[in-house]
Amino acid sequence: MPGEIKDWNSKVVLLKLETTEGVDASPATTANALKVQEYAPQFMDADQKVRRIEKAFFGADPVTMSAFKRGASFQMEMHGAGTATAVPPWMIPAQICGFATPAPGASSVVLNPITAGIKSASHWAYIDDLLLKTVGARGSMGFTIEDDEIPFFAYSILGVPPLALAEQAVPAAVTLTGYVEPLLASSENTTFTLDGFALPLRRWEMNSNGENALRSLIGPADRIKMSNRSWSGTIVARVPSLTAKDYFSKIRPGSFMPAQAIHGTGTGNIVQIDAPRLQISGNVDLSEEDGETMMTMPVTAVPNAGNDEIVFTSK
Repeated sequence: MPGEIKDWNSKVVLLKLETTEGVDASPATTANALKVQEYAPQFMDADQKVRRIEKAFFGADPVTMSAFKRGASFQMEMHGAGTATAVPPWMIPAQICGFATPAPGASSVVLNPITAGIKSASHWAYIDDLLLKTVGARGSMGFTIEDDEIPFFAYSILGVPPLALAEQAVPAAVTLTGYVEPLLASSENTTFTLDGFALPLRRWEMNSNGENALRSLIGPADRIKMSNRSWSGTIVARVPSLTAKDYFSKIRPGSFMPAQAIHGTGTGNIVQIDAPRLQISGNVDLSEEDGETMMTMPVTAVPNAGNDEIVFTSK
C-alpha cells in the first residue's frame, strides 16, 4: 500500500533557481531533475530552546525548537553537455555555491566565481513518496579527479524548510536532459599541469568551503547568507625529479603556481578547471605506492584580481 513503507532506494532530486529568494520556485520533474550520486538528506537542523521552568519535582523541561534549517549533500558526474556551447547540468547547483550565470561563448561555456548576487534555489527531494522541500538554498561545492575513477562535483547545500516539514506525494515521471556519458580520468582522457609541469597525478580534490549560515531577525524571513568562501584541497602525485620540477622549493617562499586540469577529449564533453594561483598551504606528506615515492600537498586557491581563483569551462 502506498505510503506504508518509504523505499530509501527510490529517490527523485529536483533543484530550480529562484526568481525571488526564499519563494518556492516549484521545481518540476520534467525540467529540474538532477542526476546525482550519494544523495544524503538532512531532515532538519534546529536549535533547542530549553524552558527552564521552576518546579517542586524532578523532570525534564519542555523545549521549543527554533531556527529551522535543512541540508543535503550529493555528487554529480563531471562531463560536458553534448555540445560545446550548451550549459551542463552540474553548472545549475554551482550557481548557489558562489558562481555566476554560465556564460556561453563561441566555443565554450565559462563559469566564474562571484561575490555579490549569489543565487538561491528551491530544492525538493522525494524519498519514495516522502517529499522534503527546501527554499532559499545556498551551498558549497568541490570536485575530485582521481586516476581510473569518474571525476565528480560534490555539493553540500543548506536552506530553510517550510512550515510543513514533510509531505506525502508521488513524483511525476522524471525527464533528464543535458547528460552525457562520463569518462574515466586517465592518461588518455585527462591532462594535469601544476606550474607548467605535467605532474604524474593520483588525485586532485578541492572544496569551496562556503561559509553559509542562517540569518534570522524579527521581521524579514529567515535566509541563508553566504559570507565567504576559501577554495582548498589536496594534490596527491608522484614526486618528480627535482631537476625537472622542484615543488618543495615553493614551500618556504609561499610561491603561487597555476594549476590546470582538462578532462575529456571530444567536443561537447570536455571540462577544464583553472586555478591560476595555487599555493602549497600545509604540511606535505610523503608515502609509498607500488615502491614509488608519492607526495600529498595541501593547497589553497588564492584570488588574483578577485573572483578568479577557480574557473570552470565546458567545451
